[in-house]
Amino acid sequence: MVITIWLDAMTSKQGTLLSIIAKELKSLGYDVLLTCRDYEYTIGSIKRFGFEPIVIGSYCEGSGKEKVMQDIKRMEGLLDLLTSLKVMPSVLIAYPNPPAARVAYGLGIKYVALTDSPHAVIPSRLSLPLADAIISSVAIPRYEIEKYVYRGGSEIYQYEGVDELAWILRCRPDEKYITSVLNLRPFTYIVFRPHEYLATYYSRKPSVNSIKVIRELSSLGYTIVLLPRYRTDRSMIRELIDSGASVKLIEGMYDGVSLVYFARAVITGGATLAREAALLGTLGITYFPFKLYVNDYVASRGFPLYAVRSDDELIKLVTSKGTSYKEDYTKYISKLRSIFEDPLVVILKVVQRMIL
Repeated sequence: MVITIWLDAMTSKQGTLLSIIAKELKSLGYDVLLTCRDYEYTIGSIKRFGFEPIVIGSYCEGSGKEKVMQDIKRMEGLLDLLTSLKVMPSVLIAYPNPPAARVAYGLGIKYVALTDSPHAVIPSRLSLPLADAIISSVAIPRYEIEKYVYRGGSEIYQYEGVDELAWILRCRPDEKYITSVLNLRPFTYIVFRPHEYLATYYSRKPSVNSIKVIRELSSLGYTIVLLPRYRTDRSMIRELIDSGASVKLIEGMYDGVSLVYFARAVITGGATLAREAALLGTLGITYFPFKLYVNDYVASRGFPLYAVRSDDELIKLVTSKGTSYKEDYTKYISKLRSIFEDPLVVILKVVQRMIL
């Protein structure tokens, strides 16, 4: 009998990683069920790898009550889907994800949780106690994960690396995507992703003025490639266009490895995109207001990842350390493999152990 593995993505990063995992699982003979919610680039991140995800629920930009109601609706949708299947999945693979974790637990599906963000307290508290196995970077102190774990109920696995390596080691940057599809020139554009101000864990005022920084970088001759998070980001984009800033909006889906590899710099109010950039040798800048273990881990190994706390600091980094050339890519990937473990190998071993 063919075994089915369920993968559920809540964000575009998760969609990318889970699609990479799904491709490998299919090559090993497993069936895969890929679900996601409707949120920014999440659907596109999965379709880009040839999968048609089942979309259930959407991101809620409202109040705490509205977020809870959206989770309840999503649980109901996931439950209806899974109980309609002829064969129930054996394992769920997901990041801290309350609706999917609760449904999997109730249906007796083993849950392999991936996490790189113990600072996301609410989803971690609601999900990780239900996990059979938790996989994270060794950069995260074990006690930061153990505080969420049901004692005796979860196994913790850690590896030498970060999640972004799973796709960086398998996706080759394509210069034609930059020049022919996006009509950009390598190293003359800057990727900008706003901060996560609607996330439950994001309560501080950002240290960087997005509009001011984008205008100044545009005045220096750079095209700013914007990757919005929320519908409310549209007002910022309209304001920038009206002011004459050179901006390019990407919607639906994008080739992240190519986009960040050929950028002068990548700036984000989050962290994933900056880590991805730095690991590809591109200047990665984050203005996320909290300490992140995985960021410190990447930066401590000599990759160009920086945290900034002011507009001036950010501008100075771009102008002084921005990327303008790249070394041989094949040799570079070999260097990454010599430094880090491949997270995909670790994830697959854990999943197969759950099935046995």
